[in-house]
Amino acid sequence: MKIHPSAIVSPEAELGIDIEIGPYCIVESGVRIADRCRLVAHVNIRTGTTLGCDSTVYEGAVLGGLPQHANPKSEPGSVTIGERNVFREHATVHRAMHQGEVTRIGDDCFFMVGAHVAHDCQVGDRVILTNGTMLGGHVEVGERACLGGNVAVHQFCRIGRLAMVGGCTKVVQDVPPFVLTDGATALVVGLNTVGLRRAGLDRQQILDLKGAYRLIYRKGFAFRKTLAALEEQFPLGVASEFAEFFQSGQRGFVQERRRPPRMALRVHPAPDEIEETSPRRMAG
Repeated sequence: MKIHPSAIVSPEAELGIDIEIGPYCIVESGVRIADRCRLVAHVNIRTGTTLGCDSTVYEGAVLGGLPQHANPKSEPGSVTIGERNVFREHATVHRAMHQGEVTRIGDDCFFMVGAHVAHDCQVGDRVILTNGTMLGGHVEVGERACLGGNVAVHQFCRIGRLAMVGGCTKVVQDVPPFVLTDGATALVVGLNTVGLRRAGLDRQQILDLKGAYRLIYRKGFAFRKTLAALEEQFPLGVASEFAEFFQSGQRGFVQERRRPPRMALRVHPAPDEIEETSPRRMAG
């Protein structure tokens, strides 16, 4: 174990083997840090936090901060973080609001610079939060989801597994699994085909997801009919996860972005072309 002389580590913290704690880090009482973790420098691990093995926390990150709430509780909950996670500079994770409840992060996640996980969030395995991504309280993020830079997710929203949320998206409704959203419109623009292939889904699984996607967004059915059709046509396999996802949630679901029918693109001439062909220029 390597602990820099400038670090402050509570004797009531539980530390595993082969841990490295760098300059000016603070580890409070009641913290549990598993084997082979590394705190680079100026890291603050606060009371109520459990950090899984082989995790790395970079400069300025704060894990286990108190909930940001207008009426904070005197005895908040805790933070449980899985194994092999990376928290880059100034990433933050907050404790759950109430005692006995948990803000939970899975394994193998990557939280880039300035990413924020608020109180009571539930983050699955292999999730990526890119620079500046913010999760409001009680947000759920499914396995292998990827959120682009500066994405802001409203409280109680859900991001389905293997979804790709484009940069700067304002998420105010649930994002279904397997889809791709556009940052400019915050709407669904198709399946996350690159992510699906990288996750090892085979050709038939992707074809099933395409069929389910068309049923959801192209048939024009009412919600209950869509749900019934999904359960009938895709009772098993990965495509069945759509119906399961739609059966719960509190904020509705993100819709698809589609071009208006028969939309014409009008191409305007460049400014120099306008000047050369103007009536005054031609008359001279």
